[in-house]
Amino acid sequence: MLRPPLPAESSSLIALAVSTGLFSPGDARALLGETLDTFHAGHLGEGHSILVWADGPSSEALGWAYFAPDAHAEGIWNLWWIGVAPSHHGRGVGEGLLRAVEERVKGASGRLLVIETSALPALARARRFYERCGYERCGQVPDFYAEGDAKVIFARRMIHGE
Repeated sequence: MLRPPLPAESSSLIALAVSTGLFSPGDARALLGETLDTFHAGHLGEGHSILVWADGPSSEALGWAYFAPDAHAEGIWNLWWIGVAPSHHGRGVGEGLLRAVEERVKGASGRLLVIETSALPALARARRFYERCGYERCGQVPDFYAEGDAKVIFARRMIHGE
């Protein structure tokens, strides 16, 4: 089931992000915690959305995604974060979340969904996931996140009615 995040579960959503091995606890609190706090305060901005995948309305989150329209391009949306509890990798949670994001983007007349990720080996599984889900690798920016850590850019056209 998809639902918005509950204010009381912010710490568990941050812990889920840390459990993926992609964030240190400090980075997750700073980046994702601030996003969740701003979301719950109603100040994230128009179109900014967070979806949680859980077994029920008050069940523990198994995954979550944060996405928003790009303020500088018509019909372009960015998927800023998608994460799934490692215990649920390969069980359809990530694909379900991604497809729900795509449906929301299409419903808002979005024409392209863009995903940026790191080229580090730790993100190889994520890059394969995006490719399996129909995303095209559009480019790479060397040394973007840090020396030796390139940004990899994926995109997929959102065709209405598909």
